[in-house]
Amino acid sequence: MIRPVILCFLFSVLSAWLYGQSASNPFELKHRLQASAATEGHTGPANPFDVAPHRPPGVARTLAENTTTPFRPSRWLPRRGDTLSGFALFGILALIFTFMTLSVAANRKSVGKAWRGFLNENGLTVAQREASGFVGITPYLLLYSSFLLNAGIFMFLVVRVFRKESFNNLSFLLVCLLLSAVIFLSKHLILNITGWLFPVEKEVSRYNFLITIFNCILGLFLMPFNFLLAYAKDDYKEFLVFWTLGLVAIFYLYRAIRSGRISSKFLADHQFHFLLYLCAVEIAPVVLVAKLVMIQAK
Repeated sequence: MIRPVILCFLFSVLSAWLYGQSASNPFELKHRLQASAATEGHTGPANPFDVAPHRPPGVARTLAENTTTPFRPSRWLPRRGDTLSGFALFGILALIFTFMTLSVAANRKSVGKAWRGFLNENGLTVAQREASGFVGITPYLLLYSSFLLNAGIFMFLVVRVFRKESFNNLSFLLVCLLLSAVIFLSKHLILNITGWLFPVEKEVSRYNFLITIFNCILGLFLMPFNFLLAYAKDDYKEFLVFWTLGLVAIFYLYRAIRSGRISSKFLADHQFHFLLYLCAVEIAPVVLVAKLVMIQAK
């Protein structure tokens, strides 16, 4: 009898207390929200559980609106218009041709040895054995320097064919010569570091010399094509560019076949490391240069 009376009393007290609440939702503290908005400048909804549109502050707003300027890694290239005259270009080509002639005349036998090393493995072995020491390697270094100059001027002429109005200037030519030296010499540096770190010094030395021989021969072949690209009629220049690039691609494919014999004994046990080297040293620089050219052409 006492328990039902107590329950009725508690029910009546709680009902009166709930009826005295002024807000329909006991969790809505409107007076605190209004005070917070007045003191902090809050302009959000009255209910903190309501979803409001997101407004990124400061730098984040700029990023969210995607108003930033796209990254252009080739903006540092000198765009000074069509300022290099044909006479000045002929003088530069003549100087490069003179240097190549002196390099060949310094030791004519080295050119024949480089050609035999280009054709077969026995000739490469003989040339590498006779190129020991500073005196033996100097003729090949001169021919290699001639190749770097011809490769740089070739890069300049290829860009000149398609964007003559922007990059036919001496500053861009110097950039191409510097870029040619950095690309090819850095590869030799990476190979020397690889031979120093791992027990492949003999194979790396042979591969380094193979690259040197092939580049020496390629430098001799690029010289006449550079003159053609510089002074051929405009109707034939694009054809000459793709024709020369195709020959260079065949040239390097042949070098890849020759170098595969050097690395064949490592493929069975070190396939992952060989693939890593192939992607990082052989493929990545070509893809990077092609990407820069595509970005610059936009």
